[in-house]
Amino acid sequence: MAGTMGLLALGVVMAIVFRHDISHQLALAEGRHIVASHKAELLDLSAYYDMAASQFEQTKGSHFPEWAYVPRGFETFAHVPLQIGGIKCLWGAGNAKAGMSFDEEVTGIPMNREFETLYVYHCTFFGAPNKTPVYDLVFRYEDGSSMTNRMLYGVDVLDWFGSGGPSGSNSRLAWHGVYSSGGKTQPLRFCLTALENPYPSIEVTSIDLYSCKNISAGCVLAMTPGKSGLMH
Repeated sequence: MAGTMGLLALGVVMAIVFRHDISHQLALAEGRHIVASHKAELLDLSAYYDMAASQFEQTKGSHFPEWAYVPRGFETFAHVPLQIGGIKCLWGAGNAKAGMSFDEEVTGIPMNREFETLYVYHCTFFGAPNKTPVYDLVFRYEDGSSMTNRMLYGVDVLDWFGSGGPSGSNSRLAWHGVYSSGGKTQPLRFCLTALENPYPSIEVTSIDLYSCKNISAGCVLAMTPGKSGLMH
């Protein structure tokens, strides 16, 4: 009887894993189709990452082993294709107090294209009161004008340690998982925010990132410019 129950339990687990794998493969295929049909482009941020995705696996045994268990490479979350090549973090008071200080600003990230919406896959280190400004993402246009998008804690982005999603209508919980080791269980999450471009017919030459210098450190893992309405 015990053996039969064990086999049944194993079968249930295998069925769940199989369904998850099929769902993942379908999502990847959808993302590739979106890119191939020119509805979105994958932005290369490799020159700006503080830690490349190729180093995530090496965090096992470190103070932050959770990075070894998060998605990397090509993924499709909330129907948006993403190239997760690493993580770029901005200054936050929480990290500075802990002895980890990141750049206060990153300017001149090349864009050189027209687009309707920029999809940003991101998180924070450290939580903050709801609606606390975390970082600004600025569109720099070919005609010299600019547009500032302010990311707010709780509305657009959340601490990567936690569960639940952001409250903003233009943001989603993109990915969530759980890290377990040595009796420790830690929920993990990343958010996806759709930033509408008010001037889609004018080329955006570059993007700037500026810390709002509050407790949370804004961290960007991927950005995808493309058509509006992809995220749902």
